[in-house]
Amino acid sequence: MITKENSPTFIQDGKNMSMKFGFLGLGMGGTSIAATCADIKTSIKNNHHPYTALLINSNEIDLTKVQPINNNTKKLLIGDGKGAGRDISMGEELYKAKADEISNAVKTQFQDVDYVWLVAGLGGGTGTGAVIQAIGTLLNSGFSGKFGMILTLPRLKEGKTVLDNALQRLKKISSVMENLGPILLVDNEKLFNEFSQEKPNSSVSEYLKFSNRYVAEALHELNTVTASYLPTSEYHFDSSEFEKILKTPGLLHFARFTEKSSAIDASQQLSYAQKLKDLINRGVLSDGYDLNDSKRLAVSVLTDTLTANRLFTFEFTKTMEDLINDISPTALEKPIATYQTNELKGTAGVSFYAVFAGLDLPKDRITEMVLEHRKLQELENQKKEKIDLFAGFESESSNKSTPNKSFDELFGSESDNNKAASNKDVLMDKLFDN
Repeated sequence: MITKENSPTFIQDGKNMSMKFGFLGLGMGGTSIAATCADIKTSIKNNHHPYTALLINSNEIDLTKVQPINNNTKKLLIGDGKGAGRDISMGEELYKAKADEISNAVKTQFQDVDYVWLVAGLGGGTGTGAVIQAIGTLLNSGFSGKFGMILTLPRLKEGKTVLDNALQRLKKISSVMENLGPILLVDNEKLFNEFSQEKPNSSVSEYLKFSNRYVAEALHELNTVTASYLPTSEYHFDSSEFEKILKTPGLLHFARFTEKSSAIDASQQLSYAQKLKDLINRGVLSDGYDLNDSKRLAVSVLTDTLTANRLFTFEFTKTMEDLINDISPTALEKPIATYQTNELKGTAGVSFYAVFAGLDLPKDRITEMVLEHRKLQELENQKKEKIDLFAGFESESSNKSTPNKSFDELFGSESDNNKAASNKDVLMDKLFDN
């Protein structure tokens, strides 16, 4: 659930980051998320934004609606400004028509960036249509091995066209997934349901702002905790290991758990281990993964100095190792790092961060989308079936007619049709009682 226990916790002024991110946003959903990610500040006093973004859309109104705070964020309109109308072929062609200009913009915008996130909402026309071409742009612009994707999954109620678009692109991307960087899925079905349950009187626009911020802060917090705090043991999930995670092909799963310091007793394993296990499986942005497939993982635990001295014992380490080995026994690397900071002063509790890399697509969620698409397709096919409104009706004249008349006899020859066209007004009067 979207509660305080799994909301962003340690975003503070002046923190170091493992990597400097750039965000390439495509379409309405992608540009909104990318802009919010780039709006993250590391110094409120100095109004410093560590990230940057390039926003690309074919709908001028939607692009104008995105109002970045970060002055380093740039926009690029493609097409005539009218959008792609959920047509992914059109979205792809509009991107290709501006491919050279986009390539130059990417090289300029991200010249000082360590890593680029390609952000697109799956289901629409521009973002979904352009995402494959954008992968090619990044590969040819010096970012091979240095980019990942943030892709949103549509809600089931958004219609067959949206589901069809999303599934088409997911199928193509999954076929080459082993040659790409990580993919972070943002499941709008999951986030929308959780948000609507906890804040039923909120508007959809409030949800969209929240979810964009939720993605941005979750990613930034992970980027921060790996570079800003003092490790208390021999294990350290440092910036180089975080970079290795971001170079691991497959799905990326992120979980967060925060608990009050007083509620955790190192001698009572179940007081936090079972809850952490449940929240790891539930995830922050999406769920339904088989975490046993993880190629790499890492768990970081952060608290204040006083709590660290009490909590981070041999028994605590053993409990965490047993928990992680139970969840993902075959991962190649699985450090469990503990950190302390004097800045928290015992007020923020204990936060656990878990990241799993190299996963397959969440089978149940994709199956759910396929089944919903199939159901909607069947309903559409039923509507298209011809229904003979006059079945069983025979007039007196039709009984006397020859049963197998030719097309010309039934509807008139071309010359007859030309004559009939001159009587169009008479015909219209008869049909519509004018």
